[in-house]
Amino acid sequence: MVNVEPQAATTTKKQLLAEGLFHLIGERIISGELAPGARIRDAALAVELAVSRTPVREALQRLERIGMVTMYPSRYTEVTSVSPESMAIAHEFAGLQAGIIVRLSCGRLSADDLDAVHRYVTEIASTVDDAAACSSARRKLVGYLASRTGNPLQQSLVDEASLALARSLRGYEIPAERRPATVTACSDLEAALRAGDRNAAEQACRVLYGVN
Repeated sequence: MVNVEPQAATTTKKQLLAEGLFHLIGERIISGELAPGARIRDAALAVELAVSRTPVREALQRLERIGMVTMYPSRYTEVTSVSPESMAIAHEFAGLQAGIIVRLSCGRLSADDLDAVHRYVTEIASTVDDAAACSSARRKLVGYLASRTGNPLQQSLVDEASLALARSLRGYEIPAERRPATVTACSDLEAALRAGDRNAAEQACRVLYGVN
């Protein structure tokens, strides 16, 4: 009888490695360490990170699928730019998805979860004048709630898109005239989650993102 367990373990290890590299490279792009137009050479990156080229390529291919890089076979990989159009598309998508996540997580949150929500919405409200900080705060809130939806498909979708959304929305500035409503929406969202009111929670989240 053939024992396939070692092979399965090796496959799982490779998948986890590629997953980690996907997030590592993606976060470097989000932070600006890898700026638009920067060239990534998989061989050099593999040496830097002390891994083989295969998981690096797999991570880059995944980043290409979500629009963060463009790969030129046998040459290099280039970090893409964020256009005003792609930023607007990302913002609308993020807002609508956040509404779904809030709706799914509502009623499933423990007292500790609600305390965490309070910290996140407080951070959002206090950073409405700072595009990068506010975007980061909203990302933390939505990521936290996504892990509590009890819906693996939704969590998988968020994981796949979160890096691209974070990069696109890092420079998104909430219009000055909408900032008071955003701050109010933070309080409304927390209150709705504490009350277990899914409709009110989703509506507050949409106001938070300024989407219909």
